[in-house]
Amino acid sequence: MVTQITLGNISNIGGRTVVGGGQSGIDTEALIKGLTEARRLPAVRLETRNENLDKQKSALSELQSLITRFRTSVDALRNPPGVQNDTQNIFQYRTTTLSSIVNAANYVNVTVEPGVNVQNLSIDEVVQLARETKQESSVLSLPSNTSPAVAAAGDATPGRLSAGTFNLRVLDGGANAAITLAENDSLQTVANKFNAVRDRTGIQATVVKVANGSPNSDFKIIFTATQTGTTGAFDLANAGTVTSDPDGVLAQLGFNTTQPAQNAQFVFDGVTIERESNSVDDLIDGITITLKQPLPASSPIGISVQPDTSLVKNALVEFVDLYNELRVFAANQSEIGDDGLPTEDAVLINDPALRSIVNSVSAEIGRVISGLTAGQPDRLSDIGFGFQDFAGDDENPAVRNIIALDEEKLQSALEANFDAVRGIFEFRQTSDNPNLAIFRRTNALNTNAFTLNIDRTNGIYTATVGTSTFTVDVEVVSPTLLSIKGPAGSVLEGMEFLYSSADDATINVNVSQGIGDRLFNYFEASLRPGDGLLSNAITTIEDQKTRNTTEITKIDTFIERYREQLIEQYSALEAALSAANQLLSLLDAQSNARNNA
Repeated sequence: MVTQITLGNISNIGGRTVVGGGQSGIDTEALIKGLTEARRLPAVRLETRNENLDKQKSALSELQSLITRFRTSVDALRNPPGVQNDTQNIFQYRTTTLSSIVNAANYVNVTVEPGVNVQNLSIDEVVQLARETKQESSVLSLPSNTSPAVAAAGDATPGRLSAGTFNLRVLDGGANAAITLAENDSLQTVANKFNAVRDRTGIQATVVKVANGSPNSDFKIIFTATQTGTTGAFDLANAGTVTSDPDGVLAQLGFNTTQPAQNAQFVFDGVTIERESNSVDDLIDGITITLKQPLPASSPIGISVQPDTSLVKNALVEFVDLYNELRVFAANQSEIGDDGLPTEDAVLINDPALRSIVNSVSAEIGRVISGLTAGQPDRLSDIGFGFQDFAGDDENPAVRNIIALDEEKLQSALEANFDAVRGIFEFRQTSDNPNLAIFRRTNALNTNAFTLNIDRTNGIYTATVGTSTFTVDVEVVSPTLLSIKGPAGSVLEGMEFLYSSADDATINVNVSQGIGDRLFNYFEASLRPGDGLLSNAITTIEDQKTRNTTEITKIDTFIERYREQLIEQYSALEAALSAANQLLSLLDAQSNARNNA
């Protein structure tokens, strides 16, 4: 017989207040929680998977950054195609050495641009430097340079200026420059009016106090040519400079030339040279010579233009560092712990993109370059690049086949055979026709020598490699410019040449493709947005995470419905038990009443 009803427990489940266990004795909250958590295990596994995907994406992004830096490094080592820009090719940079029995730097300075021919030159003598005209006015006695210095028109006395307009010759070939002085203009105002037109006249003015006095001090206007050399020479006392002065503005002001203009004269490689400037940049393309003071013929200065081996060496050291950084990164991503399982940081241990990149880069690093001169260095090991294993340290695991650079051997190779070193890294093309230039290439190139047959007259364009001849793809850009491309599947696939002539030609071409060029092409393809190896790998992870997130949302939506169903079911169970208890209580009461009667 039921004599007491238990109130049970009150819970908040899914935002609803639920009374459970009152009749059944069941912990409704714990039961529903257990059942829903069991049903949500697939979502938990997907959330864990997304956390791992985030770690993989972060690691791939780190790899992407490393490969981007590596690409930039090898770009300077590969001889970029297209319109030649020597500043983009580290092997084209030059340095100069001056030699003389005197301190050469006191007499000349020589700078060279990338791409200048390696050569030895000499400055045999500097006869004279270029100088600008300097002329001073007669003394003007005034209280200050801001005091009135211009008399009324026609009233000037010796050593003074008068109001009016005069004209100066100009250097730009245009109309003469007019200068108008007004009565009571100050001395500084006069100078300012000269300076306002100095870009055309080549004459600038400066006010100088030459002596203090009371009540007046002595001033002069110093006139200086804005350029050295005889072209910019002037004489304000001469009609050749002051082309007209009808108002007699300058008539009472005397002028004295303190330094006449002259051109620079020097002897260069036995040839006498004259220039209007001491900075000479039109003697040899890419070389600027700055003359500092006269040099006697008894002390000639030798100029040696050589490759900048220090700059190249630094670029190659950076190349080594980036390769080793890639090897260490891959080792960290593949590390196995003492338990035989991947370490926590080895999130790319099975990633195909990382594996492909490491294998491809390693293959290029070990490549023997074909097409180079026989007997010359043709692999990295020939110029000081060796390989060794790294035992690991507190931060990194053991790493196999990192580069150990012998810097002394590399330096010796650069000094003894610079062209051979660059041939290991860059792309080279030589031909017997100067009108042919390489515009684009890929790693699909599979030959070192071929002949292009250009028959513009009949519209026939072929390439011959050994005994095989095939048609090449040609686009007529203009009557004097052709774009010639190697067809897909051929040994010239990915090659594009520009032929800048209207003539027919048979052109023999030789090419070699160094490690720097091949690595750049590989990195460029791997990093390319959309279809690149790394961008694809990252996109695949993002797509998988999106699909997982969508599935988690579906599972959670189902769980909410499932929780509602459980709540309804257990609420109904409690209600049914409560009704049964009430019925039992009623039957007990009726039974007791009959017994008492």
